[in-house]
Amino acid sequence: MKATPATIFILSVLLSGVGQAQQTVSPEAAHAVLSVNHQEDTPAQQRIASAEQQLKSDPKKVQAYNELAIAYLQRARETADAVYLNDADSALARGLKLDTEDFQLQRTQVALMLARHEYVRAKEQATVLNKRTPDDVMTYGYLAEAEIALGQYPEAETNAQWMLNMRPNNIPGLVIGAKLRTLYGDAHGAIEFLSLAYSETSPTEVEDLVWIENQIASIQIESGQTDAAEQALAQADQLFPHYVRTMENLARLRMTQHRVSDAVTLWRAASKIDNDPDVLYEMARSLEAAGDYINARAAYAAFEKQASSPEGATGEARLDLIRMYAANPSTAADALALAQQEIATRQDVWTLDAYAWVLYANARYQDAYDAVQKAIAVGVQSPQIFDHAGHIAQKLHHSADAAKYFLLCLQTNSTSDYAADASKSSGLTETADSQEVHVASVTPVATDASNTTSIDPAMGNVSPAFSHVPEALLTPHPTGTEHSIHTAQAGVARSPKDANAYALLGAAYFQHARETGDVSDYQLAEESLLKSLDLDSADFSADTALSTMAEVCMGEHRFADAITYAQKALSLGTGDVSPFAIIGDAYADMGAYDKAATAYSRLTPRDMTLSPRAAYARDSRLAYLKFISGDTAVAIGLMNKAVTEGIEAQLPSENLAWLYYELGEFFTQAGDAASADAAYLAALNTHPGDYRALAALGKLRANNGRYAEAILLYQKAIAVVPMPIFISELGDLYAKSGNQAEAQKQYQLVEYIGVLGHINQVLHNRDLAIFYADHDMKLDEALDLAGKELGVRQDVYTWDALAWALYKNGKLAEASEASDKALKHKTRDALLLFHAGMIAERMGQPEQARNEFKQALQINPHFNLLYADAAQQRLTLLGTQVTSLEGSVNHAR
Repeated sequence: MKATPATIFILSVLLSGVGQAQQTVSPEAAHAVLSVNHQEDTPAQQRIASAEQQLKSDPKKVQAYNELAIAYLQRARETADAVYLNDADSALARGLKLDTEDFQLQRTQVALMLARHEYVRAKEQATVLNKRTPDDVMTYGYLAEAEIALGQYPEAETNAQWMLNMRPNNIPGLVIGAKLRTLYGDAHGAIEFLSLAYSETSPTEVEDLVWIENQIASIQIESGQTDAAEQALAQADQLFPHYVRTMENLARLRMTQHRVSDAVTLWRAASKIDNDPDVLYEMARSLEAAGDYINARAAYAAFEKQASSPEGATGEARLDLIRMYAANPSTAADALALAQQEIATRQDVWTLDAYAWVLYANARYQDAYDAVQKAIAVGVQSPQIFDHAGHIAQKLHHSADAAKYFLLCLQTNSTSDYAADASKSSGLTETADSQEVHVASVTPVATDASNTTSIDPAMGNVSPAFSHVPEALLTPHPTGTEHSIHTAQAGVARSPKDANAYALLGAAYFQHARETGDVSDYQLAEESLLKSLDLDSADFSADTALSTMAEVCMGEHRFADAITYAQKALSLGTGDVSPFAIIGDAYADMGAYDKAATAYSRLTPRDMTLSPRAAYARDSRLAYLKFISGDTAVAIGLMNKAVTEGIEAQLPSENLAWLYYELGEFFTQAGDAASADAAYLAALNTHPGDYRALAALGKLRANNGRYAEAILLYQKAIAVVPMPIFISELGDLYAKSGNQAEAQKQYQLVEYIGVLGHINQVLHNRDLAIFYADHDMKLDEALDLAGKELGVRQDVYTWDALAWALYKNGKLAEASEASDKALKHKTRDALLLFHAGMIAERMGQPEQARNEFKQALQINPHFNLLYADAAQQRLTLLGTQVTSLEGSVNHAR
């Protein structure tokens, strides 16, 4: 079984504006599909017609033959129809009769060789051409492509670098660079290169765009990013319906999602267009997984016949045949003979892996180990290769190596079949089977040896051991969302009356808002979604636009509007109950916790087993309600469960990081700094540069006296998203560190950002009210802001903000009443209790104040940079006062 799709990075389309195929196909089937779905000529068909028209006018025009050959190569890629490769060959032959030394024709011959998988010949001819014309970028690309196929990666890297040096950001150089980054284990970097290549491609080159989109989806499938792959393939299908590579990637995606019957359907459809034996092999595997053993045997037999034919076998099909033979002891020797032939020609990572697996099947374990180590040394992150390496190491009794490779297999892609095998073979248990998941078990961050538990003189007690935060996690990595935006924008430009295109664009903007905190993305999302709903608001297809619009309203704190849009989504009758989650969220933010619980209960339909995605949506929300009701321990258990479900559901990295962040917040509220630290680090590992996690790690260190580390982390968080609350807390850090000038700069920035634009004023009213009250600034305005916020939401934290602002304004009775409402649900939040204690003390209620300070410190003695010490001081003072009072009473008696 292969680890990546069989496609090689094809250059002719990207270098010349046209493409080439690499698979054999049934012409009638391909032409039938395209004639139904593409009434207008494709770019390749237009180029074929243009070249033929030129030749009709001038049959001796050599360049026209080259243009015709290139157009046929592109048409072959559009249709996966090898007949067009023969047409390209014929066009080249006719041109070379006119001029045997024409460089352009000879170069296109290399492209044809690559399309036919004749890599050795292609490299030989490209080398000759490169010596002849050393400044031709395309020739370097052809050399690099041949070298990648042959496993000559350092040479390929050199030639790819020449391409980018000679012509920065040229599309084929980016594509080759992406392929190399994938092989070197840098999936993020590969997607970044491909996204840039996509943005550089003309919107009229539809097939080129879809081809690049499929390369991105292939990487996402291989690395377990199934949601991102789903979105990429949906966009590809919208641009070019029934494109064969989209169908094949969707089939692979459905297999990873255990939607086997869907995969079978897709492979059947693909096999009618694409006669590459590899497609038959994949179809046979899906049939076998579906339990259709009769048809699976027939498909395997047909595959074996085609893959054994010298004319019909592609390189990937030959590797499939080797793996199939290796799986059966009776044909293992045949597999070895085939593998030896293959390894003599090329030593790319997939051929090395197949060769290692055949050696393993033939009990040549040391040779197998040596071969698989060569593949691993390249840097490729493949669950297939790691799983094979684990089994080979087991046979050699290299227990530590086996455990390492099985763990790498699980970490690389926990959803793959290989991960399941690795888990079983290594004796590892999947976290999904546990009722409780400890963050440390899923956090691949090693604790720095220097971070031992120590006594911090400034705090006067034991400071927890915090893990080192790797520098690579301090800045955001590309997530593919910007690429999704560009793709959706192109879709809208091509289909301005397509409601779904606008819905996809709105969803992409909303996801970008989540990742970056950029409030302008909410407005862009809303514009796109409203346009989608203008075009279609009543059909089932409007579900996405309505649900996303509800989420946008939540992000803008328009809670009533969020409920309205979510209810409209439910009214469509699609059967999707996820809008109940948004309704519950809105009620929770509005303080209507009973209504929120009712809405969340609708996420669990009777007699229905929840999918991981639905289960995480339910459990993460129930966790919050449990925390509000004072049961932090149960909240932690539910959020741990939600994290596991989120991993199973393969959430986008930002969404999964949010779950880890929330888990960290619950641990912080429970006073468990070490577990909170692990959870926040897990968030960063999942979504590097996550601004919430960076600020949370900074706050955790600040509260425990680690000021220098905290300042750096806050600075990194603010560089991503300048949230007023982060800037305020950074200012407090500077003040604690004795740098009053820098603290004042931060405080001025808080005010500036907080009032910058209407949406900022809406989003940050509560934070500004707390900021002013904490710093005894503009106390009238603090009270006004808290009152405005209460008009929008009446949750425990808004009541607390109002109570604190009233207290600072000397309105003690009203402050006490508001504080009672904040604590009505018995929420175990140390800061809420501290505020209540301060109000009670000023109200002349020392016993109540002492109890509330004591509770706050019992929950978390390091709950706040400004107030943890103050709470301890007040508690000590009140204890002395109460003791003195009791002594006076006793003396009087």
